[in-house]
Amino acid sequence: MLNISPSLTMIGLNILMMVYTLWSLSLSGPLGRKGLFIGVGMFIWLVLLHLGLSGGLLFPEDISGIGFLAIIFAGVGVVGALLFLVAPIRNLLLSLDQRQLMLLQGIRVFFGATFLMQASTGVLPQTFGVLDGYTHIGAGFFGLIAAFSVAAGVQGVRRTWFANLFGLLDILVVASTLALVLLPQIGPHHPMMYAVFLAAPLWLWFHLVSIWKLLRADVSAIQAAST
Repeated sequence: MLNISPSLTMIGLNILMMVYTLWSLSLSGPLGRKGLFIGVGMFIWLVLLHLGLSGGLLFPEDISGIGFLAIIFAGVGVVGALLFLVAPIRNLLLSLDQRQLMLLQGIRVFFGATFLMQASTGVLPQTFGVLDGYTHIGAGFFGLIAAFSVAAGVQGVRRTWFANLFGLLDILVVASTLALVLLPQIGPHHPMMYAVFLAAPLWLWFHLVSIWKLLRADVSAIQAAST
């Protein structure tokens, strides 16, 4: 029976996510050097993350749940700073339409399936792994439905709102549960952290940019109606 370590599984999943992200970003036009810069940047971060997690070097093993949750939010903030302070990346991100932003969530289906698998093999606590697996699958599926609905012009706004709110809630609940409930059981260097510190912050910012665009569209519609 083939036995692949959970860490290698998560590394492969993150690489798949990187490729999928670059493909989704390229749908509006060739990325050129920006694509190379983004791909190399994500790969370097994955390598550094692997070295830190595999060597148990990133966090004290007895770190508190509150402290770990604060680090997760700080990581999200750092990712946001990189996305918005580097002008070419910021311009690319803000130029994405709702179809692309929702497509970027679709890869979560594979992460959810992996968490279900890890729950069945004991890598993740069973209850958490099953619930997290299904909610990630749901977030990815709803994102794909929203992307299709926007492209087809059928209730795209409503479904995009639902996909964003569901996906954000999924990320926030999972991060809080990991830090405040499960951390003593799985430790701060568990393979799950590959998703927590690479994929999840990107998904969260994609959701926030999508919501910002939805709000801007609503404001524009109100202004147009009042003139």
